[in-house]
Amino acid sequence: MNTFVRRTAAALTEAADAVTLVAGAATGAWAGYTYVPAGLDTALHLPFAGAAALVGAFAVNAAADLILTPARRYAQNIPAYAYDQEHGAVPGDLDEALGQVAVATEDDAARRAAQAAYRIDLSKGLLSNAGRWRGYTNGEATFYLAPGAVLHHHREEDQYGVLEHHYLLLTAEDPTPVPITNVQQLHHELALRARETTEATIEAAPSAV
Repeated sequence: MNTFVRRTAAALTEAADAVTLVAGAATGAWAGYTYVPAGLDTALHLPFAGAAALVGAFAVNAAADLILTPARRYAQNIPAYAYDQEHGAVPGDLDEALGQVAVATEDDAARRAAQAAYRIDLSKGLLSNAGRWRGYTNGEATFYLAPGAVLHHHREEDQYGVLEHHYLLLTAEDPTPVPITNVQQLHHELALRARETTEATIEAAPSAV
């Protein structure tokens, strides 16, 4: 039962995150189209509305994230099963056993990503927080950074069969993964994208008279 509640809560928070992005973008686009500044060249109406949609999406999603973050933590902290944590419960059937192993695999992936994060972040205050990582049954994990930006972790064997940890920055604006080797590089990449977003918004907005 707890497994169902946990996964349902996680799915709802993800859905809410997507809905806020869409709602913010729609609201921003409507406002940009409705309240387009007088005298703005007709060719700039669409870019202006697009910039307003982008700003609206980020603004609404950032505000909603204040509520969704505690919800995500709540979902992650729900115990997978109500059983003796020391010995565990013997599953009644294969499906229940599969559910237990799946939850354990997800938790294991999240903890491994956090544990290995010292390779790129020695602060021990951000990427080493296992509660911020979400693990998957394939052994990979993601760290939510901001709307449209996540840090992805996976392991691969090198030519000698030794497992190596890889961290990749994934963003909605650029589908190309960026290998991250230290937290300073992560800061640089996020700052660069924030600056590009700001510049695009300014370029789409009308010049002050």
